[in-house]
Amino acid sequence: MPYEPVPFSLSRAAREAMAARAEADYPFETCGFCFAQGSDLVVVPMENIQNKLNGEDPVTHPRDARTAYQIDTGEWQRVVAEQENSGRLLRAIYHSHPDHDSYFSETDSAAAAPWGEPSFPGVAFLVFSVRQGKVVDLKAFDWSDSAGKFVETRIVEP
Repeated sequence: MPYEPVPFSLSRAAREAMAARAEADYPFETCGFCFAQGSDLVVVPMENIQNKLNGEDPVTHPRDARTAYQIDTGEWQRVVAEQENSGRLLRAIYHSHPDHDSYFSETDSAAAAPWGEPSFPGVAFLVFSVRQGKVVDLKAFDWSDSAGKFVETRIVEP
């Protein structure tokens, strides 16, 4: 059955928690997860290790955390397993664009669908625009089978 995006349900509390972290992490990209259990959404901020990777190997990782994010794979797996064992499902991955608009970049898309289909079906991507340390916009993106790519979807408050 083809998958098409639906509006992303985001509580004010979850939105504010992610926005506060995005502002605190400025001028670097923030990143993290949203897990759902029923209508409850749990925000789990993650460490952006992009500056560490860039410092260790700038040839392989030419971008720093002002324009990229990376989550440690082991930490990613641990957090997802912990949340799933508690009955929560990964619902969204979020990050910010410091001093840029909220959009799903080619880099974002390539990472989320490296083989032309989503690595995490049913998981939305939330992108905050943070300008001069303040969140100014948030957009949600989800996979569309008919478009064959991630498309913007509405955010609704439950």
